[in-house]
Amino acid sequence: MLQKLPVSVSDFHTLRLEDYLYIDKTNLIHQLITSGEKYYFLARPRRFGKSLLVSTLQEVLAGNRTLFTDLAIAQTDYDWQPHGVIKLDLSMLGITDAVSLKSGISVALTKIIDKYQLKITLDFSNPSLALQEVVYALHEKFGRVAILIDEYDSPILHAIDHIKQAAEIRDGLQFIFRTINGLGPLVNFIFITGVTSFSKAGLFSGLNNLYVITLNSKYGAICGYTDAEVDHYFAPYLADWSQKTKRNITELRAQLRDWYDGYYFGKNTPAIYNPFSMTNAMHQQEFQNFWIQSGTPTFLINELKKEHRNSEYQLLNPEKFTITNNALGAFDIGMVSLPALMFQTGYLTIANYNPQRDVYHLGYPNHEVRTAAQNYLLAIFTNIDATEIENIAEQLWAAWNDSCIDTAMMLLRTLFAKVPYPLHIKLESFYHSLFQMICTTANIKSQSEYNTSHGSIDTVMDLPKVIYIVEIKFNETAQVALEQIKAKRYYEPFVGLGKPIILLGLNFSKTTGNFVLTHTYQSFDLPK
Repeated sequence: MLQKLPVSVSDFHTLRLEDYLYIDKTNLIHQLITSGEKYYFLARPRRFGKSLLVSTLQEVLAGNRTLFTDLAIAQTDYDWQPHGVIKLDLSMLGITDAVSLKSGISVALTKIIDKYQLKITLDFSNPSLALQEVVYALHEKFGRVAILIDEYDSPILHAIDHIKQAAEIRDGLQFIFRTINGLGPLVNFIFITGVTSFSKAGLFSGLNNLYVITLNSKYGAICGYTDAEVDHYFAPYLADWSQKTKRNITELRAQLRDWYDGYYFGKNTPAIYNPFSMTNAMHQQEFQNFWIQSGTPTFLINELKKEHRNSEYQLLNPEKFTITNNALGAFDIGMVSLPALMFQTGYLTIANYNPQRDVYHLGYPNHEVRTAAQNYLLAIFTNIDATEIENIAEQLWAAWNDSCIDTAMMLLRTLFAKVPYPLHIKLESFYHSLFQMICTTANIKSQSEYNTSHGSIDTVMDLPKVIYIVEIKFNETAQVALEQIKAKRYYEPFVGLGKPIILLGLNFSKTTGNFVLTHTYQSFDLPK
């Protein structure tokens, strides 16, 4: 019988006692604890296994050896001496401002006092002083103390649109981190997680020796699943899926990789699967946008909507973003780098690294994220509700597939007409990117800048019934675009595929206060 899949369980104790599947990360946890470093920070996107990692660390540090039978750490020489563990999940403390920060942390510390039966009384008006008292008491009882802080940035991100409020929370946390730093001789291990990486010179300035492992190749797979782990742990679940749905197991495996793999957290790290989506897909035995459906990062969408982003037409093609190593991990209130924000929230990942320039090239990790991100971005650019975007996208796919070109063009004009006039940029690449975004949102198999021996095709759309060769012009004519397709014989690579081919020329025209999209097309007759 298959073990239960931990779809909504992130507590290690529960996983082990109630026979849930656990993907063993304890070799990396052992490395963390015994490497000689004391202060760690890890950033990962939401629902990426951070809380389970912290929960596992808690049980290791508490010395609960029986929970780790048959796991990698049980085969090491780890001493299992218990620590007094202070675990704070800042997403669960109801923190909305500086006042609730104090009360939330004080309540959490009270629970720790009760758990360990510490005979101390706290000053609830001063969480830093209360934390000191708990650390002193735990050190006296155990001789070792560990502090684990999960989702440290959750309260800040929930208040990010209210700069004064967010700054008050940040400053309160900074004071607490200074307190932790001052307790150094009494604290043996500190581990902090979050989505964003605030500057070490800012929020984390109180922790002098914080070791950031977000992009450390040694720990690139500490959250999420590698290909090898998927093959090892999920093989029986995949076989069950294949048997019950009569689907080819090799095709299922390839589709899982296409939908949920592709995250990279460092220069030389394996590709990582989103653990939430992967587990849900195995559980429900179907492909959906599980991670996206579990919640939208409101602060990211609000940031993308801000007026000062309007000039950043690169938003239409975030895969062209490049960013330095330092900038990729930087975040602060009111000073948000868009590429860093999209990377830290999981909408972009590292595509490759250029050592000569010391820059990362970013890209979408997989199908799930690409389609969702393009949908959100298109909704923002057109001021159309995301649900309506999905409806138009479905109609557009059907119209293109049935070769109803005039209908498809009407739908395209509807979308382009919704883009506010000031955003229509006098660059052909703007319209290329926007057209490609629409194709992605409509789930059309497409490729932009398709290279042939005669030149580069702007876009190829490959639908079940038909292939489109698309050339896009700006302030010229649709006929000029069509003639270029024919003159450069862009259709040649697709002649042997057994589908009708349609040559489509598009022209976007922008004059003062006016925007026009025209088209012309011609069916390419296959040789007899």
